[in-house]
Amino acid sequence: MACIYHPDHDSVAFCAKCEADLCEDCVIRVEDGRTLCHRCMLALSIEHVKSETSILIQTEEDELVGLKREWHPTYIHKILLIGALLVLVLGGLWFHLSQTEQPPQITVESRDPVEVLAGIQAALERYAVAHSNRYPDSLYDLLPGFLAVSWENQRVLRYLEYELDQREGYRLRIQADSGLPGADLVANSQDINPLSE
Repeated sequence: MACIYHPDHDSVAFCAKCEADLCEDCVIRVEDGRTLCHRCMLALSIEHVKSETSILIQTEEDELVGLKREWHPTYIHKILLIGALLVLVLGGLWFHLSQTEQPPQITVESRDPVEVLAGIQAALERYAVAHSNRYPDSLYDLLPGFLAVSWENQRVLRYLEYELDQREGYRLRIQADSGLPGADLVANSQDINPLSE
């Protein structure tokens, strides 16, 4: 039989793909032992290149998709993160402030009138410092932050006369009908003095 590409040559093999008769010049032997013509070899090479290219493209797409699947924070995630940090900071601050030592609340002894007035003066000064140098409208505003809520303190507060004074800050004295000694004393933000009539 004659070669399909060289009719004046005898065929020595045939193409494993298209089964065309081939002469010695047209035979291409591939690694797996098959014999191919140059057209089928070209088609096989193109197929191989296409498959390698498609594998490469697929690999690149997979890598891109893989990158897109990695977590990237959105605005909502960032806001939630900032909110969580703020809660942690405020919680720590609250814990710190709750652990700081508060000045002890005052309990007034009612036996000595000077100690009674001095104890209330101390509570009034603490109140003024905490409220921009303003004294309370009532002595009961000192409870519970500046005076301890105790039976003794509440008893003492009932027997005191208290009024705000522009010049001296306040005037404080023990009521004459209270039965407690010291009705002749008056206290202000500066001192405790005998009552001048």
